[in-house]
Amino acid sequence: MRWTVTKTGLAETPGDLIVYPVFQKDDAADLGALLKAAGGPPSAAKGKGKSGHGGGTGLKGIIESAGFTAKAETTLPVYCGGVKAGWFLLVGMGPAQKAGLQTVRKVAGKAAREARSMKAARVLVSLPAAGVLNLDDTALARCWVEGAELALSPIGELKTMPKKKRPADPRDWKFLVEAPRHRALRGGVQEAEAMVAGCIFARHLVNLPPNILTPAELASQARRMARSEGLKCQILGVPQLKKLKMGGILGVGQGSTNPPRLIVLDYKAPAGTKVPTVALVGKGITFDSGGISLKPSAGMGDMKSDMGGAAAVLGAAVIAARLKLPVNLQVLVPTAENMPDGSAVKPADVITMASGKTVEVLNTDAEGRLILADALWYAGRSKPDYLIDAATLTGACVVALGKFFAGAMGNSGELLEILQQAGGETFERVWQLPLIDEHKEAVEGTWSDLQNIGGGREAGASTAGAFLAHFVDDSQAWAHVDIAGMALADKGTATGPKGGTGFGARLLARAIQILVT
Repeated sequence: MRWTVTKTGLAETPGDLIVYPVFQKDDAADLGALLKAAGGPPSAAKGKGKSGHGGGTGLKGIIESAGFTAKAETTLPVYCGGVKAGWFLLVGMGPAQKAGLQTVRKVAGKAAREARSMKAARVLVSLPAAGVLNLDDTALARCWVEGAELALSPIGELKTMPKKKRPADPRDWKFLVEAPRHRALRGGVQEAEAMVAGCIFARHLVNLPPNILTPAELASQARRMARSEGLKCQILGVPQLKKLKMGGILGVGQGSTNPPRLIVLDYKAPAGTKVPTVALVGKGITFDSGGISLKPSAGMGDMKSDMGGAAAVLGAAVIAARLKLPVNLQVLVPTAENMPDGSAVKPADVITMASGKTVEVLNTDAEGRLILADALWYAGRSKPDYLIDAATLTGACVVALGKFFAGAMGNSGELLEILQQAGGETFERVWQLPLIDEHKEAVEGTWSDLQNIGGGREAGASTAGAFLAHFVDDSQAWAHVDIAGMALADKGTATGPKGGTGFGARLLARAIQILVT
């Protein structure tokens, strides 16, 4: 999509469709600004196609007779002869005082889908007047572009059977607004396009089937992305993992014919600048059968999304590079396939981690923490200012928070607060969970230093985080984000289709933005 900003008037600007946000006042649509913008009360007719003409009742009467009250996310296409584009798509915003960042995203997503169904190639967006929303123009443009583009995120790339041809996506979008607002709006568009690129890349990775997205292919995808975005990329294979004594990554991957990898990406700020260092670690289990502790068959196919944390940190790397954030960023993805063949790790096996700690594997389906532990140790060697990991780690987090929040925990109040702020702004929300000494004690082992589960059903998300804490230096500012409920959507939403959500890419990138400003 191509986004531009222009000051030309709504009535005389050529296009195929005008998207016009309408606010609700006293449970009715507030039409004053719309009627003025449309050039008074020309005749109008409601309809879906482009053949409608004036019916003599006036635009206001048509809208009222259709029952359009501007409730949030409702739409109404209306033909109006008083504007050059001809067609309005009214989109309900609800009451102005309740409309926030996510309202804008959802409304924009709804409008984008409607514009596509109406076969509108050129779409004009009449933004609300300055001060109507409690948002600055940069945020307004960012959220509008995010909502529209993410709503039309592509899926089904592997389909080959003939299918009904879908209308093309709208290609040209123009914000119609007065000149003093242009600079801020363009800044928002630029931010949004980077955010969308990272999120869509993450969605693409999660949607790939596990026979295609093996650890080797995930490494190849990361290398190609790094090359295109100007990042340095290093892929550590089995020989290097053995040299580093990464028993967690090697142990989880030893039951599969697809060997594990450790992906290491580096993004550097311009030379000579003193900037923070941030390390992101993402769990990259490309398929999780549970290993010897086999999962139930129902829903096992969703375990292709067990690399959602890897997708999130790789997507965040795309965003950081495109926005040229002033940060030295290292992204690490330990990736393996957890399978149950004769060479797989068994319950009661004891493995030695890269840190030197020994771990008894009581449950082979608690594998994500094993690969993350080695990667966290590796990341900590360079002593970054901030260390964040993201992982589809525990079903316990889904039980606790559902599919509405990711769980966050760690040892840095500052980092957790920043993640909560970033989550509120991106609507990739996080909720802080406790992580205390008792949780750490729960994963101390009998026959080894540690065991990979806490020994009971209680506080499963926190004991998983506590296991990771044993591999992070106490002086290192660290946060763990459990995105188990968030990586995959079983149905479409206002801002995305069914499948991979890309959750975490925008969250982590926004958190880095906050950290470096």
